[in-house]
Amino acid sequence: MGFKLLAIFLLIFPEGLTALTLHPSANPVPVGTKVTISVNNISSISFGTWLFGPSVLFIWTSAVTYNGSAYTTGISFNSTSYTLTLSNVNLNSSGLYALESMGSNQGRGQVILDVQEPVSGVSANVSKTNLVEFNESVTFTCSGSGTPMWISWQNSSSLVTASERITLSNDRKVFTINPVTRYDQGPFSCIVANNISRVESAQINLNISYGPSNLILTVSPQSIAYASGSVISLSCSVDSKPTASISWTHNDVPLNYVGSNLVLTNTTRNKTGQYACIARNAATLRYATETKSIRILDPITEVTVNPQAGYPIESMSFSLTCNIVGSMGSIQWMKNNTYLVGDSRITFLNQNSTLNLTQLNINDNGQYKCVASNDVSNMNSPPYNLMVNYGPRNVVIAGPSVTGVGSSVTLNCSADSYPQSHYSWYFNGSRVWDRSVYITGALSVNNRGQYTCSAMNNITSQTSNASMELTVIVPVSAITVNVNNQQPVFNQSFTISCNVVGDFHSIHWIKNGGRLLPNNRNTFSINNSTVTINQLALNDSGLYQCAAWNPVNNMTSVAYNLTVNYGPWNTAISGPTVGAVGSNVTYSCSANSQPPSQYSWFFNGSKMSDSWVYVISNLTMNNRGKYTCMAYNNITRTSSNATVDLTLFNPISSVTLSVPNQQPVFNQSFTLTCNVNGDVSSIKWMKNSMLMLPNNRTTLSNNNSTWMINALALSDVGQYQCAAHNPVSNMTSVAYNLTVNYGPWNTIISGPTVGAVGSSVTYSCSANSQPPSQYSWFFGGLKMSDSSVYVINGLAMNNGGQYTCMAYNNITRISTNATVDLSIFYIISAVTVNINNTQPIYNQPLILTCNVSVVGTSIQWMKNGMNMLPDNRTTLSNNNSTLRINTLALSDEGQYQCAAYNPVSNMTSMANNLLINYGPWNTSITGPTMAETRTNVTFRCSASSRPESQYTWFFNGSCVANTSVYVIETVTLNNTGRYTCSAFNSITGIRNNATLDFTVYEGISAVHVSSIPSIPEVGKNLQLMCHVTGPYNTIHWLRNNETLPMNLITNNNTTLDFIPLQSSNNGNYQCVATNVFRGHMSRPYQLVANFGPLNVQILVKPGYSTTLTCKAESQPPAMYQWIVDHNKTVVANQATIEVAIQDILGYNFTCVARNPLTNMTVYTSHFISDSNAGTSVHSGVMLTTLIVLLLAVVNEWM
Repeated sequence: MGFKLLAIFLLIFPEGLTALTLHPSANPVPVGTKVTISVNNISSISFGTWLFGPSVLFIWTSAVTYNGSAYTTGISFNSTSYTLTLSNVNLNSSGLYALESMGSNQGRGQVILDVQEPVSGVSANVSKTNLVEFNESVTFTCSGSGTPMWISWQNSSSLVTASERITLSNDRKVFTINPVTRYDQGPFSCIVANNISRVESAQINLNISYGPSNLILTVSPQSIAYASGSVISLSCSVDSKPTASISWTHNDVPLNYVGSNLVLTNTTRNKTGQYACIARNAATLRYATETKSIRILDPITEVTVNPQAGYPIESMSFSLTCNIVGSMGSIQWMKNNTYLVGDSRITFLNQNSTLNLTQLNINDNGQYKCVASNDVSNMNSPPYNLMVNYGPRNVVIAGPSVTGVGSSVTLNCSADSYPQSHYSWYFNGSRVWDRSVYITGALSVNNRGQYTCSAMNNITSQTSNASMELTVIVPVSAITVNVNNQQPVFNQSFTISCNVVGDFHSIHWIKNGGRLLPNNRNTFSINNSTVTINQLALNDSGLYQCAAWNPVNNMTSVAYNLTVNYGPWNTAISGPTVGAVGSNVTYSCSANSQPPSQYSWFFNGSKMSDSWVYVISNLTMNNRGKYTCMAYNNITRTSSNATVDLTLFNPISSVTLSVPNQQPVFNQSFTLTCNVNGDVSSIKWMKNSMLMLPNNRTTLSNNNSTWMINALALSDVGQYQCAAHNPVSNMTSVAYNLTVNYGPWNTIISGPTVGAVGSSVTYSCSANSQPPSQYSWFFGGLKMSDSSVYVINGLAMNNGGQYTCMAYNNITRISTNATVDLSIFYIISAVTVNINNTQPIYNQPLILTCNVSVVGTSIQWMKNGMNMLPDNRTTLSNNNSTLRINTLALSDEGQYQCAAYNPVSNMTSMANNLLINYGPWNTSITGPTMAETRTNVTFRCSASSRPESQYTWFFNGSCVANTSVYVIETVTLNNTGRYTCSAFNSITGIRNNATLDFTVYEGISAVHVSSIPSIPEVGKNLQLMCHVTGPYNTIHWLRNNETLPMNLITNNNTTLDFIPLQSSNNGNYQCVATNVFRGHMSRPYQLVANFGPLNVQILVKPGYSTTLTCKAESQPPAMYQWIVDHNKTVVANQATIEVAIQDILGYNFTCVARNPLTNMTVYTSHFISDSNAGTSVHSGVMLTTLIVLLLAVVNEWM
C-alpha cells in the first residue's frame, strides 16, 4: 500500500527574512483532538500575525492582540511563546498555517496541518462462496468510512495484486477473480487504512469444487506380465473436490465394483486386458480416465532334454529335443553354460525346440541344456552330457629303443579314442600280450627286433597300429682318473689318464663341472683316454673328471684335484719407513707361493729372525738402517727378497701462539708468533679452522713461525691457530681470538622529524663501533643527555629545532656526529562539510565548504570514497576548502567528504549524501490503446523525477484523477478518446505531459453451448450449438482441449453435428468465439452418450443359497428388478439376489433392466429345473450339481 505525504514543511527565505520553524504537537491528527503549533527558533516578535491559508487568525503588537477574520471559537494564541492552539479540530481545520514576524526581526514559518477521520465500519462481501474451478468467477466488495481511505486485499497473508485473472477497481473497493482456481479458497479480507488508523474486515473463505485431475493409476506389484494365480492390486488416486467417485472397466466392459482400489485374485489368462479407472466429480460434472494393460501367463513347470536314438559318433549328425510343460515363450540352447549360436554345423528347428549338430567332432563334447522362458518364469533343463565317440587315432608307443643286457623294459601303448581302445602286442609278427602296457623279462641280445602295438574301438569298429625297434647292449661298470705320481709345477707339462671297465662309445673330460676342450696347451689322445697340459698355468688348477657313455648308461669318475705349485713371487714388506725415538715398529713379510713360503729377516747383512713378522721395540737412533726379508718355496726350490729403510725422529711436545702487548686496531699492523718444542718439518697457519695462505696484506717469516698482518681489516676478525708437523707427530696451538677495534662509523639518529603539541618523541642514536660507542645529545649548543636514547615529553612549539648526537670510541679515540630537525604541529580535531542553504537542483550551481579546526592544513575532496580532481564543471578555491559544482548533473550524486591533514594528524569528515532534485522527465503511459466493452482497463503513468512527481489525469481535456494509476471499470463506448497524464515536481517546478489515444469496441459478453436433444443417446443424431452474445470474427470448437476437425462443423462453425452419436464421441466440448482482442471460451459441455441396456444376461452361482446376478451394458448404469413368473411379483430391485434352493427349483426368474435416461427396458429370463439346478449360464460342473441336490434333500428332511 502506498501512503501520500501528509505534512510538508516549507522554509521560505525571501531576502532579508529569518526562517522560523513551526512544529505541530501531532500531524496528521484525528477529528476532535487538540493540536498545538509551537515555534522553535524563537526570538522576540514585536509585531506579527498567525494566518490560516490567506486569512488572518491573530495579529499582535507588543501591547495588544487582535482576532482576525479566520478566528473561530476553539482557537487560542499565547503572546509570550507565540504558540497557536486548536481545540476539537475537524476536517475543515486542515490547511496551511503561517507565522509572520513583521517587526525589526522579520521572518516567516509555515506548516500544513492534516486532519483525518479514523476508519470504521469495515466489512467485506462476496458474490458467492460455492464455485466450480475454471467455470465461474467471484467478486469481492469492501465498504467502510473514514477520510482519507486506502483499501487493500489479502489472500491469507499475501497481498492481492492485479494479474491476468484478478482485476481491481480504481479505488480497490472491488476485486474480481475470473475464473477461480482451487488455489483461491482464501481466507480473503479487506484492509482499510489511513495515516491514523487501520481496520481489517472479517475473513471470507471460498468453497471451490475442482477436478478430477492428476489421475494416477498404479499397479502393484509392477511387472510386464503376471503369473496365473497372482494377486494384482490396482490403485487409482485423483485430485478432486468433492471426492470423485471411481469405477472400473476391463476391456471397456464395466466391472461391478466401485472404489479406488481394485484387487484381482486367483488370476487366470482370461483376465488379461486393458483395465481402466474412471473418476467422476458430481459437482464439476467432469470425469477423467486412466488405463493400464495387464497380461497374465501360465509359468513354466518342467523342462527336459531328450537325445536321438543311437550313439553320437565323430563326423556323423546328432540332435537334441527340448520338452516344455507350461506357456511357451522362447527357447535357447546352452553348452557348458554358454549360449549357442547357429552356424554351418549347428541348426535350430521347430521354434528352437530341436538342436541339430552335423559333422560331429570332439569339440562338441559338453553339458547341453535348453533354457525355456516366458515373461513370468524361466527354467533350465537338467544338463545332458554329450560325449562324441571317435578313434582310435595317433597310436603311440612309449618306451626305450635301446637297453642293456639283463635288464627289462616297459613299453606303453596309447591312442586318442572314446571309449578307450583295446590293445594287442606283437614281436617280429608274433602276438605276445593283450594289454596297453607290455613289460619284458631279463633281456639278451636275442630279444632285439620289431615290437608292434594294435589299438581297436568297439563302438567305432576302427583299428590302428604303431611299431618300434629295440636294441640290447653291455653297460659301463667302472671309471677312474690316474696321474702316475707326478707333482704339478708351474710352467711344466702334466698328463692325466682315464681308465674305463665296460663298452663305451665316447669319453669326454670335465674341469670344475664344465666340459674340457682341447686348445693350444691341452692335447687329447685318439680316443680321449688321456689329456696332456703342456705348460701348467695357475688357471689349470681345478677338479678334473672323465665321463664314459653308451646308449644304455654313462658313468663319471671321482674328481682329481689338480693344484699347480709356484713361487715365491711378489715378495713385499708391510711396515713404516719412519719412526719416533722410544716407540715400537712392526714389519710383516708376504709373497705369492704354493705351497706357502718360509721367511727370514736380515738387518745390515745380519740374520735377525725366521718368522714372517719382525718387531723392533723402544727405538733408538741406532735402529736406523736397511731391513731385508727372504721368502723360500721347498717344492719349486726358488727364493725371493724385499727391503725397507727405517728413518727416526724426535716427536713434537708443545705448540703455543703469542702476540705483542698491543690492541688490534683497524688499519694498523699486527703480528702473531708460533712457538714449537720438538723436531719441526713444517708450520701452517689457520683462521677459523681454515688453512691460511699469504697475500698482499700478510707476511710470513722465520720458517713460517711469524705471521704479520700489515693493515688490519674487519675481515681479519677470527680464531687464529698455528700447526707444527714432522713425519712422526703433529700438534696445533690453542686458538687466539682476534677482535679488530674500529669506529664509530655511520652514526645515525632514529626518530620522527615532526611532532604534535602535547605528545612525546623518542630519538635513538646508533653507530658501528668496536667496542660500542659512548653517546651524548646536544640541543641549541647545550648538552642534554649521555644516553643513546633521548626522550622529549609534553612537546611545545619551542621544542622545535636541531638535535645533535655525538658517538665516541675510547679505544680508537675517534668521535662522529649526526643531527635531526624536529618540527612541531597542532593536531586536527574536527572536519565538517557544509552545503550552501539551497536545494540541489539539476543544472543549477552548488557550493560545498570544508571546515577544519586548525589552519595550515592540506584539504582533499572525496566522492564515494574516491579522490576528486577539478574539471570543467568543478572549481576549488580558498586552499581547496570550497568546492563549487557549476552545473549539477545526476552523476554528481553521491557521498561527499573532505579530508584535512598535516604531518602529525589527518581527519575525514562525515559523508554528506548529495541527492539532486530533477524532472519530471520521460513521462510515459503504459496501458492498452483499445479494449472491449464490459472489461476493466488500467493506465499507469510514470516519469523520472526526484522527488516523486504528482500526477493528474485528463480525459479529452477534463481532469479525471490525481494518482499515477487510473483504472476504468466496466469500459463503455463513451470511454473512447485521448487520455493525458501530467507529471509535476513541486521542488523543480517543472511539469511534463504524456498522451494516449484509446478506442473502445463492443465486446463479447457471453459464450455457452447447448444440445438438441438435451439427452444424448447412442445411435441418434445430436447437435451442439454455440451461442455468442456480442460481435465476433470466428468460432472454433475444442474437444478435451484439442481443436476439432472441420468435417463435423456446420452453419458457420456455430453447430456440431453427430450423425449418429457414438460412445467414442464422449468428451468435454467447448466453443471459442474470437474477436479482435481475444478468444472467449464457453464452459465445458460434458458429452456422455447414453445407451442400453444391451446384452442383458443372468449369471447363476449355485450353492445352498443360489445367487442370481443380472448384468447389462448401459450408460448410465441400468436399474434392475427381479420377477418370479409363478406369481408375477417383483421380488427385488437390485442386480443380485440370493434364493434358497427349495425356492428356486422349477421357477422362471425374469430380470428387468431399465435405463432411466434412454427409457429403454430389456427383459431376460432363466428357468431353474431339477436337472439344471446347479448349472450356471457359464458352467456345467457335475460336482457342484451333486452338492446342490444333496443340500435340497437334507433341507427337506430337516
